[in-house]
Amino acid sequence: MKLFKSIFLALTVLILVSCEKENESGDIIENTYTGKVNVTSGGNDPAGDFTGSGDSGTYSFAWNNPQSRASLNFDITTTTGSCQFILLDADGTEVLNKTRSAGGNDSYSGVSSAGTKGLWTVTMILTDFNGDGSYSLHPGD
Repeated sequence: MKLFKSIFLALTVLILVSCEKENESGDIIENTYTGKVNVTSGGNDPAGDFTGSGDSGTYSFAWNNPQSRASLNFDITTTTGSCQFILLDADGTEVLNKTRSAGGNDSYSGVSSAGTKGLWTVTMILTDFNGDGSYSLHPGD
């Protein structure tokens, strides 16, 4: 009976450990956005387009950044709503948080604060977004 319990415990631990999956670059972490996000490139230089008709939600993905900073460019053409980009470094520290809204400056181009190299989280939060936009992300120092 002891042998059976030991084998059962070992198998349970093995199954639990093998079920844990860490994100890899390009993996979608969250997608509650009711509009459309089209990823046009991945790897070190992810880019894409997004559209909406009054849509809201969050779209986030993992990105392997080999550098300590990131260069982000995004622009929107929208009659209502906003688009917010948040970058978290490999330690989960926020290194960039920028929002563009209808009726205001519709473009952003800049470099994040210094962070930890590795798997970063890129989050787009779109609120009442009615229009289209695009983004590109590059490693930077």
